[in-house]
Amino acid sequence: MTADTPDALAPGTVLFARVDETPITVEECTAAVADKAAGAVVSFAGVVRNHDEDRGVTWLRYSAHPSAEAVLAEVVRDVALAHPGCRIAAAHRVGDLGIGDIALACAVASAHRAAAFAACAALVDEIKTRVPIWKEQGFTDGSTEWVAALG
Repeated sequence: MTADTPDALAPGTVLFARVDETPITVEECTAAVADKAAGAVVSFAGVVRNHDEDRGVTWLRYSAHPSAEAVLAEVVRDVALAHPGCRIAAAHRVGDLGIGDIALACAVASAHRAAAFAACAALVDEIKTRVPIWKEQGFTDGSTEWVAALG
């Protein structure tokens, strides 16, 4: 099978699943999943915002359990298997992040848009549910709070 054939997107194709302090971009994820057989590429960027409910946020610090990258890889593999024909890449950043930084980036490529959208939505939900990552957020009033990034 070559990249020029319609069935080049094999079931369960995981391009990468990474958890580290490296700044991430949606573009690296979309480039990783690119394929001549893909008619759709859906991406997601989880961006640090300047508020949490009614409180102003100035920074976030993400911490991960040592198993986080292995769990992320398992999540990506499970989503790929549940959505045959999709190519998937995902990265979650840990460490200190500022407003506007990307904390989570992922992309899904598929022959058709419905499959790509469904897989990407499932991927983000499963990452937030299963990957053991927590955040500490700093507020404009000088206080801080730990929040489970899960769920």
